[in-house]
Amino acid sequence: MPCTVSDVITHPALQLRPLNVSAADRKRVIASAQIVVEVEDMDGLGQHELVLILGSMPRSAEDLEKFVQKVVEIDAAAVAMPESYRPESRPRLIQDLAERQIPVLEVPQTTRFADLIDTVNRFQSSPDAVRFNKMLTMQQSLVAALGPHETVSALLGRLAKLCGAAAGMTSPLGDVEVSEGVLPFKLLRDEIAGSSFPELELNVSGWNALAIRLEESLAKPVRWLIVGSRREQFVNSFVRAAARVTASLIDAADRIDVLVDNQDRAVRSSILSQLLELEPHDNPETLAERVSALGVSFAREVRVLDLVRFGPESKGTAAAVPLAERVVKAFGQDADALLVSHRATGTVVLVEADSKVREAALGRLLNEDKGLLIGMGRAIGHVRDVRTSHHDAILALQQARRLRGARLFTYDEFEFTTRLLAHVGIERMAEWSAGIIGPIKSKPILLEALQAFFEAELDVMAAARALHIHHNSLRYRIQKIEEIVGGSLRSPETIAAVQLALMAEGARDDSRTVRPRVLEAVGGAVARNAAAVESPLESPGRAPSPSGLGAVLPE
Repeated sequence: MPCTVSDVITHPALQLRPLNVSAADRKRVIASAQIVVEVEDMDGLGQHELVLILGSMPRSAEDLEKFVQKVVEIDAAAVAMPESYRPESRPRLIQDLAERQIPVLEVPQTTRFADLIDTVNRFQSSPDAVRFNKMLTMQQSLVAALGPHETVSALLGRLAKLCGAAAGMTSPLGDVEVSEGVLPFKLLRDEIAGSSFPELELNVSGWNALAIRLEESLAKPVRWLIVGSRREQFVNSFVRAAARVTASLIDAADRIDVLVDNQDRAVRSSILSQLLELEPHDNPETLAERVSALGVSFAREVRVLDLVRFGPESKGTAAAVPLAERVVKAFGQDADALLVSHRATGTVVLVEADSKVREAALGRLLNEDKGLLIGMGRAIGHVRDVRTSHHDAILALQQARRLRGARLFTYDEFEFTTRLLAHVGIERMAEWSAGIIGPIKSKPILLEALQAFFEAELDVMAAARALHIHHNSLRYRIQKIEEIVGGSLRSPETIAAVQLALMAEGARDDSRTVRPRVLEAVGGAVARNAAAVESPLESPGRAPSPSGLGAVLPE
């Protein structure tokens, strides 16, 4: 049995009001009913349909003209608009449709579009087909709400309109994250009370509601989607289906957001890696444009950080989260720009931010991970200086390792020789010092003796005790070192040259492990192995951890 315009006008449950319907118009056959939310949705309209305007469409004169042309093109059976649709273009829309003999109906606020669609389909379809078309229309309407901005709010708004109800999203603690309409969230949340059920039907103080649990996934916590109304028998098969589809779309949108965020981090990591490899003779302008597109403007202080972890991984703590993710979380939205690159030797960060913002973020990182060391380079004003600031950060890490208890060291704290090394350049200084330190590195016993001698501030007796050898043996080794370097280790000039050579060589070492340090004792036994390494975070004489004696653990 076909459905006509007269059928829907005279249907007592719908209470539609005809605005420009003639006697002839009442006989027009309605093939089906279709919701239109945006102008772009009109491409899906079919012949002889009842076109339902949901929301504020059309908005402009251009949209109005396009809408009328499409309605005439498909020879629409009628156009129905909600009672609340009151834009300035309303009179013109009614007039234009009347001139083209397209009847216009007004839908009261108490009448749901879902009921109107259901009525049309009942005249000409089997019960199964009616339900299918109704659900399909609902799903299409919800999918149309997906967009680049405020996706959750848009989906909940569409859900509320389709169900003629209010909808919202709450956190596990009951905090309302998004709300479309008025709901007694506190009362409803008390009814949920930490339930692990995926779906709950609630009845509180005259409110009937459906709550759907969105499980924790990716970076999102557990949340509850709630849709409710004061109407009796509100929670039916249509409401359940609409809420479930909405929950699925929110979950999908969350996953897409995470993928987009991961892609953005990958791009930033790649560009930072290129900046770290930038040679002085390379043209930096292309990279400068890319960095600018990522928000690095150099309007605020820009610095490069180098972060590494020492000691064993602590299960169940923040240290279990990859360091790059912790850095992004620590800065949040406070930094003007942030580029993070995970490398085999640690994590490198380029950050543009106010100094107070940077200090607060680094403080959070150090507080949550007691095994973290951070070196920070000088402030820079151009991408060509990124590599220089990174070299500063490597030197700063060396200082943090040397000064026990210092977990953050910056370029601004460099003493004279370290700043000299930073400004001459690690690579150039390493080349100059190769003749000094190269032959010594080939003899581990001599290198061990030299390091102990310098760490003991040129005190032979103290260095010998640290090495657990006779002081005459150490003097013999120092004599051999002096023959190699061609000067006395009592001469200020030779001391400065050797110290700078050691620093340059250590900074160039990509592995950046802790310098060999012979321990006083390990479990009562004397440790004489030059490869024994003590954690810079441990106090002198303390037995090392069983994780490799404080070696750097890559993420």
